[in-house]
Amino acid sequence: MGTERSSNRDSERNAWEEHALSQLRYFRSLSLREKMEAVEGMADVLRRFEEMRAKGEFRSASADPTPPRAASSAHEPSPPPYDANK
Repeated sequence: MGTERSSNRDSERNAWEEHALSQLRYFRSLSLREKMEAVEGMADVLRRFEEMRAKGEFRSASADPTPPRAASSAHEPSPPPYDANK
């Protein structure tokens, strides 16, 4: 049983490594303009996370397990949950 678990870990690690390499290959194939747009998009996400952290809206999964407080009527409603089938 131990070798099966080890084999599964190795298989998962190899899958992650292959995925990371495929992402790097894809990024390398982009034009300079596309690369700049991708980096700008990543910077936008980083800025949003920093705003959320400053407002106390950002929590890690290992933080306080209490559910987030309900949005007040002064804030915009939350977007619908992500649907991978759309």
